[in-house]
Amino acid sequence: MSAFSWPANRSPAVAPDMHPVVGQVRIVRRADQPGGAQRCVKRFADAVVRVARSRPQRAERVDRQARYKINTETCRLGMIMFVKVYFTLPTADIITGGVYIYPLQNRVCFPKKRKVDNENRKFLAEWTEQYCFTLPVRAGAVPVCLICNSTVAVVKCANLKRHYDTMHKDFEKKFPLNSAARKNKLQAYLLSYKNSTTMLVQSMTGQEKSVEAALRVCWTLNKHQKPFTDSEIVKECMLEVATALFEEKKDIINAIQSIPLSARSNTRRTELLADDNKNNLIHILQMAPCYAIAIDESRDIVDSEQISIFVRFLDVESRVFRDELLALLPLKCKTRGEDLFKTFDDFMTKSNISYDKIVSISTDGAPAMIGKEKGFVKRIKDKNAEILSYQCIIHQTSLCGKLSTTLKEVMDIMIKLINFLRSRSALQHRQFKDFLFECDSVYSDLLQYNNVRWLSKGKVIERFWSIKEEVITFLVNLDSVESKQYHKFLTNESNMLSVAFLKDILGYLNVLNTELQGQKKLICDLISSVFAFRRKLEIFEEDIKNQDFIHFPTILEYKKTPDIDCSMFLSFLSDLGEEFRKRFKDFAEIGKLSQFLKNPFEVSPTGEWIDVATKLFKLPKSSLQIEIIDLQEDISLQMYKTSSTEDFWIKHVLDKYMNCKTLAIKLATMFGSTYVCETSFSKMTFLKNRYRSRLTDHHLENTLRISCSPRVPDFKKLAQEKKCHFSH
Repeated sequence: MSAFSWPANRSPAVAPDMHPVVGQVRIVRRADQPGGAQRCVKRFADAVVRVARSRPQRAERVDRQARYKINTETCRLGMIMFVKVYFTLPTADIITGGVYIYPLQNRVCFPKKRKVDNENRKFLAEWTEQYCFTLPVRAGAVPVCLICNSTVAVVKCANLKRHYDTMHKDFEKKFPLNSAARKNKLQAYLLSYKNSTTMLVQSMTGQEKSVEAALRVCWTLNKHQKPFTDSEIVKECMLEVATALFEEKKDIINAIQSIPLSARSNTRRTELLADDNKNNLIHILQMAPCYAIAIDESRDIVDSEQISIFVRFLDVESRVFRDELLALLPLKCKTRGEDLFKTFDDFMTKSNISYDKIVSISTDGAPAMIGKEKGFVKRIKDKNAEILSYQCIIHQTSLCGKLSTTLKEVMDIMIKLINFLRSRSALQHRQFKDFLFECDSVYSDLLQYNNVRWLSKGKVIERFWSIKEEVITFLVNLDSVESKQYHKFLTNESNMLSVAFLKDILGYLNVLNTELQGQKKLICDLISSVFAFRRKLEIFEEDIKNQDFIHFPTILEYKKTPDIDCSMFLSFLSDLGEEFRKRFKDFAEIGKLSQFLKNPFEVSPTGEWIDVATKLFKLPKSSLQIEIIDLQEDISLQMYKTSSTEDFWIKHVLDKYMNCKTLAIKLATMFGSTYVCETSFSKMTFLKNRYRSRLTDHHLENTLRISCSPRVPDFKKLAQEKKCHFSH
């Protein structure tokens, strides 16, 4: 309450038996909006009426409804309005009391921050007996009157005394100070207050548990890329399970029914979990010493371009390396390098993520990504020139496997043959499958070729070779012009030797591709696999020249003559080796650091790796040489030789080897491929399918973020922070 003096020319006519209550209201909405200032005043008047009615000794003086007036012409946003609410006796022969609103003359007032709020005043125990107040045991609590349950804003003796003297004079007469009756009455009040607050806490605890359960269900559904509406099905399943398993099921069913699992609630909780995951990720990322980025783009089912951005970093709290989805950003217009960078830069700026900590960036090698003038990588390096950039090793491996002219013709004929048997007609396809079943074949059908899939060529040829005899027999039975042409091709020894060679060499390429796939692959491991395969090609070429075919068992099994023409095979292997050398020359320098990362005890302090580390990562050569010698002679580290690479450098190597440790962390952070982006696109295709094509970009990112995250949130903390409600 505050003092008040009416403007002389605006004082209202007040009956002598009207009792005013004075207060002030801030206008929080503009008066020219419907119900703006009036609503603020009405809320204050209703609050005063509720307070007055809650006091038994004044209940007869309160009208059922308070009326109010307001001058909208003088109201402005943020203005403080004085308010007087008048209450009349029910039997008074006058007009019902009203609320009169008057602004301060030509002034806009804002409440000052009271310093006493931060004084941390102590509540004294004797105030409970003197003024009938208690202080709840919780942070930020304010004194509560045990008689009327009113609160006082500040813990001050004068405030408590004023409330007690003003509102509860009768209590002092009935229960004098220091009397036994007063003590008994206060004990009863305290017990009643404790019981009421305990019930409230129990109710809130039950609500928090229901919300926590809903959050856990939401997290699990999103991890498995399920629609938001599936939460309702989960609830039905839980009710059915509880009905079948438990005899005393009433409480269990009531608890399950109280869990809010509607589709709309599940959507909101997905947003809550995704926001929490994103905020935690950015917080951890800002504390990381460095991080690397993998970026790729793809289209969803409605042809919207989506940029998948993953980040790898060292979590300094848990001391592990993490691969996490940083963002899934939609491109609304074109997909040029400048468009990619603008979208990415806006996200980095908004998230307050620095370019200075980026060690490397891995892309798919598209022109928009690696363009020399306007490419995405070029613009990233304009922000930080020390960033290393690499094309995805898996993509380049697939590009290396392009077939030469003759082998490509053979592969094209094989694809046409498979399409002829599978897709020419549904009847023919069924007949072919029935024929394989009758022949008790190893497989029930051929595989369809897919140019997008990395392993498709090798898998298609491998499946065909396993059932080639059945295919030849079926083509004879068809007795059509096209089937006769394919039959002639399959019975030609030269053609089938080419198919046999394709089966073997594509099988080796598929093994390499599979080795390169997977989560948390170190770039040094990927480079080692590629360089090892390049050396294997030399062995394969020598094997073909000698016609031993110990590495080409399919050719050895099929060939019908001792000597065969292998010039085409040798030419392909030679071109393949040259392609590997050309495409992976950028990785040669990083490859020289592999031994340092994997086995630092065997590297030479004057080896090539020292110069590479100095050149790429700007580390002092002298310090690296001294530290690597000290590290190699450190007996305490010898016992950890068998530890994993990450554990050795993060958990066992001390900070006194700081330059060596920094180099190892940066190498372990770098992405060698965009495999993590490809896996996210697979999940995106499953999430945004033809049945969920209207899924928004925001909800798609939220669901994908949860699905790709290895971290589990603190469900209990989120439930406590969230406003809790039972399911209705």
